[in-house]
Amino acid sequence: MRRTGIVTILLIATVAFAACDPQSKVTPPTSPTTAASPAASASPAASPSGSPVSTTGVSKADSLAGKWTGVEGTHLSVTKKGDKYSIEIANLDGPQTFEGTAKGDVIEFTRKGKTETIKPATGAETGMKGFEKETNCVVVTKGSEGYCRK
Repeated sequence: MRRTGIVTILLIATVAFAACDPQSKVTPPTSPTTAASPAASASPAASPSGSPVSTTGVSKADSLAGKWTGVEGTHLSVTKKGDKYSIEIANLDGPQTFEGTAKGDVIEFTRKGKTETIKPATGAETGMKGFEKETNCVVVTKGSEGYCRK
């Protein structure tokens, strides 16, 4: 009963929203599986995360390549190597190198068995003291691992 109610509500909402826009053609979901998974019906053209490659053929993650400066002598260096990225993180324990892959506009890598991401950010989004006014930054772990280009 609960699943049927949710599917019915989604179907009614879909039809109601379609009635508001005369140019859109909406076909109601045919099964509870497709209704419960809106991401499955999303068009890659309508979803910016559907394709990590821009119209120029350059991945958004490519803009993360280069050297990023952190606090207290730390830094992050990202180098593109074919379809992969070489990531060097130098912190107070010394430099460590990882291999990463592009996932949309971020780069994912594995450190100590955990998947980490390098994401574009503002200085405020890094959560790092002293970076509040910066605009061109990346963050790995908010509040403890952020880097900026000045």
